[in-house]
Amino acid sequence: MAFGSVTLVPGVNVERTPTLLRAGIAVSSLIRFRDSLVQKLGGWLQLYPFAISGVPRDLHAWEDLNGNDHLAIGTTGTGSKLVVITDGNLQDITPQTLISNFAPNFSTTASSPTVNVVDPNISNVTVDDTVFFNVPISIGGLLLFGLYPITQITGTHSYNITAASNATTTETNPTATNGTTAIGNNTLHFGTTPSWLVDGMVIANLTNPSSIPPSTVVTASTGTTVTMNNNAAAPGVGNGDQIVFCSLPVFTTTNGSQTVAVAFINHGLSIGSTVVFQIPTTGEGVTIGGAYEVSSVTDVNNFAIAATTLATGTGTFAMNAGAAELVYYIALGPPPAGTGFGLGGFGSGGFGTGTTTSGSQTGTPITATDWTSDNWGEILIACPENGPIYYWDPESGFQNAQVIASGPAFNEGIFISTTEQILIAYGSSVSEQNPGGVGVQQQPLLVQWSDAGNFFQWDPDAADQAGNFPIPTGSRLVAGMAVSNQNLLWTDLDLWAMNYIGVPDVFGFNKIGAGLGAVSSHAVQQLRGSVFWMAPSNFASYTSNGANVIPCPVWDAVFQNINTSFLQNVRAMPNTPYNEVGWLYPSAASSSGECDSYVKMNITEPGAPWDIGPMNRSAWTDESVLGMPIGAASNGLIYQHEVSPDAAGSPLVASFTTGFFYLQESEDYTFVDQIIPDFKWSTFTGGPSAQIQMTFNVVNFPGDTPISYGPYTVTQATEFLSVRFRGRMLSITITSSDIGSFWRIGSIKYRYEPAGRR
Repeated sequence: MAFGSVTLVPGVNVERTPTLLRAGIAVSSLIRFRDSLVQKLGGWLQLYPFAISGVPRDLHAWEDLNGNDHLAIGTTGTGSKLVVITDGNLQDITPQTLISNFAPNFSTTASSPTVNVVDPNISNVTVDDTVFFNVPISIGGLLLFGLYPITQITGTHSYNITAASNATTTETNPTATNGTTAIGNNTLHFGTTPSWLVDGMVIANLTNPSSIPPSTVVTASTGTTVTMNNNAAAPGVGNGDQIVFCSLPVFTTTNGSQTVAVAFINHGLSIGSTVVFQIPTTGEGVTIGGAYEVSSVTDVNNFAIAATTLATGTGTFAMNAGAAELVYYIALGPPPAGTGFGLGGFGSGGFGTGTTTSGSQTGTPITATDWTSDNWGEILIACPENGPIYYWDPESGFQNAQVIASGPAFNEGIFISTTEQILIAYGSSVSEQNPGGVGVQQQPLLVQWSDAGNFFQWDPDAADQAGNFPIPTGSRLVAGMAVSNQNLLWTDLDLWAMNYIGVPDVFGFNKIGAGLGAVSSHAVQQLRGSVFWMAPSNFASYTSNGANVIPCPVWDAVFQNINTSFLQNVRAMPNTPYNEVGWLYPSAASSSGECDSYVKMNITEPGAPWDIGPMNRSAWTDESVLGMPIGAASNGLIYQHEVSPDAAGSPLVASFTTGFFYLQESEDYTFVDQIIPDFKWSTFTGGPSAQIQMTFNVVNFPGDTPISYGPYTVTQATEFLSVRFRGRMLSITITSSDIGSFWRIGSIKYRYEPAGRR
């Protein structure tokens, strides 16, 4: 009898028919290629013994100036967190916010930028905290919207912020005097009516809040009498009640009309300006919320916009029912002496975090939908999707991440340029100090960057390098990355280069990859001087030859089987030690949208072989200061890869199946009675010998249902397998599921003889 042999063609190919594929690989799971040979994939161990709350979406490793290595983990969903693991200890640094709705209570002093805020819903905020105006406020000639750091604490429930310019009038809260305003009456009486009072201002009673209905505004003032558009309610306005007047947007509709008149004192807008109402407000069948273009300007206090629907009635109503709404970004400073882990009652503080200062304001941890992160030297920079940018210095003692108050309030993501130390935000909002309108609008195609070496400076100025640029193509910016000597930006349609050119423009922009956008913020990766990413319908690369589509023999298995409803969850999976670029993606079978599959390619092997398989990982980071690559599962467990032959103590089940190759090139059927396996059975330094299962799938014609023989268990001691099968074409399935093993397949021989033509 004669011997035949088969050497496998490296790479998985699902495009070809099984017969045309021959000795190529049709199906794979947890394998890789080395020297054009198939071997078992490296395994993983848990990096941290407990599950992290939420679904991990972002991992970033860095080292501080004291040589401590850190891993930041951003999670999403219920219980979402931003945590840092250092030397096996976890610290929760999740940003906190507090949303407060209250009767507007602001005071200004002429010729000063200081604004005093009195908010009964807060207690002992600090100068490390920041406040965002969800409802724009006009007070003392100032327009307040966007982010403001708290500059001075003036009381348990009050503090100062600094506006962008000086107030033009002194505005404080007067008190009602002499005559009272009974239920059903619409007049207020004062010893002296404030000189700055203007029709259209919202009125509230701090002493008896229920006495003045929501959305009540001034309609006229004569002498010491102020007329309201609503009647006083129980218990009425009494002598000495503290009254607040403040301007926030007040809407007036006309039945059957799309036009909405807006009263907002000293609005500073012109026709075509943009005004943004962060909080939707509904009245008379119309909902006002989002960005609007000013359609007409009546005077300095009144303008008009066009609603998206026709009003069903004529009426007047104030934004947010006349209440101010502030979002506080709470920074928890260092714990006081005598607190921290191991001190105080058990459970009184998070592990490694201690407890907050007694009586200081706390908030609620934010809920994120995604994260991007980078490090500015030893400082972690992190951005929740569509949120502000936060920073955390591991040496500062702060217990959670602080918002960059001077930065853009809304961003799709961030990264740090390495050509110059500049923080870049994409899908950003224009800096609040120079908006060109009222309100803060996130612009999906806007790139914005800080000054070089200073991530607190974002306003473009002749003295700095901060700036912004709108990308002209696509519908939104999806991803960004600093690469060798330049920065790259991906929209949903194209790839753009962002090159440092110095002042005054700072960066130049060029489209370098038409039709090669990215599917998610984490679908891009670098390896060996090139960049790779998943585009909406192809894999792509950016090399010295420019941006190009990568030929992909497993295209069907990925793009015909990906859950397109959850493309935002796609994660790049670079593995520098093994020269692999890869992606984690949700298959059509993943109803939750979590990544349950991978696809990867070895860029240094001849032909750049691909392989595919199942794997649950929702986040990934390449080789770093922490060693081999780290991946996170959607259940919150964190794993370090390539450090074990097993799957966190369980068998790593690796397998593949070849195409169908002819046993001999003739018309005869072939009888096979012996298989001689050829494997490398362990790693170079030895270890347990692998146990491998081999199954032989036989057909006579393409399309036949295979007859399978096996599985046969083979080890290093197996000289040959005694088999008995007859057919024309053979496919081989290799599987291993033992503990502690490694294998690499070579050339397999089989003994055969012709067995007739029938």
